[in-house]
Amino acid sequence: MAWSELHKVPNEYSDEMRKIDESLLQLLTERKSLAKGRRFYPEKEVLQEWSARFGIEIPQINWLLNSLNEHYPVMPNEPGDLEHVMPIMKTSVVGDFAYTLTHAMQHQHSSIVYVEIKLRPIDAHFSNFRPQLQLDIQGSEHYRIVRNGSRGGGGQTQITYLVSPRLPDHVDGLHFALIPYASPMESPPKEIVLDQEVQFD
Repeated sequence: MAWSELHKVPNEYSDEMRKIDESLLQLLTERKSLAKGRRFYPEKEVLQEWSARFGIEIPQINWLLNSLNEHYPVMPNEPGDLEHVMPIMKTSVVGDFAYTLTHAMQHQHSSIVYVEIKLRPIDAHFSNFRPQLQLDIQGSEHYRIVRNGSRGGGGQTQITYLVSPRLPDHVDGLHFALIPYASPMESPPKEIVLDQEVQFD
């Protein structure tokens, strides 16, 4: 048999699986009809109850519910030219960590919002932590928000979020929050250990 010949991929799809999928699609259609384009999230206590009952982590439940809230503005291919920097400076302390919304880079088409997270007090020997958090912004607009990058170590990290449409230049009427958020298909980052001696001649 030549290497280019195609093999049929085994498919174990069953009638039982089909019934579950049909139920999911029916429920999805009903939810969209009820929502009428508005965003809906359950209370924290409800999320905790569901997490315990179904054995699904709260960040993964939030990821699923957020994906059901459609009617978001189209995310531009690029934020456009940087026009100015807008200070935000909102801080909240939860447990041993301080969370600060520092500023937004106001681009032509969208904003890039910066969040700093620091262990209190800073511990240089503290290993890295992996925030499973999504920025949520409530206001008169419906904002689409995607994580844009992160960096850090030693008990502190910085996360950036791309927000569209662009934030107004005064954020007094906006409510910012970080909510637990993680894809159930998310794989832990692959770690590469560099432990070979390197000589520079």
